[in-house]
Amino acid sequence: MKAAILNEKSIHPYAQPQDYIKLIFQSEFGPGHLIPNPDWAKNRLYEEWQQVKDMPAENSQDIGGGYIRLCIKGIDESRLEEINTAFVASANEKTGSEAGFMAKLELFLAMAGENCFDFDLNTAENAVKEYLKDGIRPTSHTKVYHRHYAPAYRVVKK
Repeated sequence: MKAAILNEKSIHPYAQPQDYIKLIFQSEFGPGHLIPNPDWAKNRLYEEWQQVKDMPAENSQDIGGGYIRLCIKGIDESRLEEINTAFVASANEKTGSEAGFMAKLELFLAMAGENCFDFDLNTAENAVKEYLKDGIRPTSHTKVYHRHYAPAYRVVKK
C-alpha cells in the first residue's frame, strides 16, 4: 500500500488528505458499491467518456489491493463495453474489511508523520477524523484534485 500511496503523491502532487482516503478506500473495497443495473453503469460511463474522450490518454494506476484505476480519457469508444463489464464485475464482488481499511489509514497517518506529504500530520489526522465520523464509505475527490487532474476512471480488479 505504501507504494500505491507514494505513486499517488508522485503522479498527483496536489492530492489532499481526502484524496488519499479515497485511494485507500478503493484499494480496500474496490469501487465500493453494488451495480445492480449494468446498463445504468454503461450509460454513466459513456456520458463521462463524452466529456474526456479528446483529452490525452493516461496510464492505469495501481492503487493496491489488487485494483487499478483505469483511466477513460482519450480511449477509443470501442473499449467502453469491456471497461463497463470489468467495472460492474469488480463492483459486485464483495472485498475488503474494516480492519484492512483502518490499517491502511494508519499507514497513511504514519507516512504523514514522516513528512511524506505537503501537509502535516495534524491535517491528515483531522481529515481522517472528519471522514470517519460518518462511517466508512465511498468519498469524492477534492475540488483541488478535480481542478488539477480532471479524474476520469473506473476502479477495476487487475
